[in-house]
Amino acid sequence: MRAFRALPYAVCVLALAGAGACSSASPEPGAGGATGVVSTGSVKRLAVTISGTTVTPAPAQVDLPIGSTLELVVTSDHDDELHAHGFDVEAQLKAGAPTTLRLTATEAGAYEVETHDPALTLLTVAVR
Repeated sequence: MRAFRALPYAVCVLALAGAGACSSASPEPGAGGATGVVSTGSVKRLAVTISGTTVTPAPAQVDLPIGSTLELVVTSDHDDELHAHGFDVEAQLKAGAPTTLRLTATEAGAYEVETHDPALTLLTVAVR
C-alpha cells in the first residue's frame, strides 16, 4: 500500500526532470526566433551558411534579451567581410572556414548582421 502512495511523487519528479532536460537547448522557430537558433542559458547559438548569394537559414529576426549573447557561426563559400550593426563588430570570412561572432545585447533596438561582397543580410537581431 505504501508503494502506491509514493508513485504519484515519483511520476512528478520524473516529469519535471524530463521537462528541464528538454528545454535547455531547444530550437526556437517562429516569430520570436529564427529556425536553427539554439538557446543555452543566456547564450543563443546560430549557424549560418552562405553559398553564393544564398543564406541558410533564410534571413530572419532573432530576439535577444538585454544582457544575453548571440554566438553566430558563419561559414561562407567565398572570402568576405561580416559586419554586425549596433554591436560594432566586424570579422573577416575565409572561404570554407567557420567564423564565430559573439554579440552581447546591451542596448534595445533592431540591428542587421550583413556581409559586404556581395551585400547580404544574414539576420536581424532584435534586442529587448
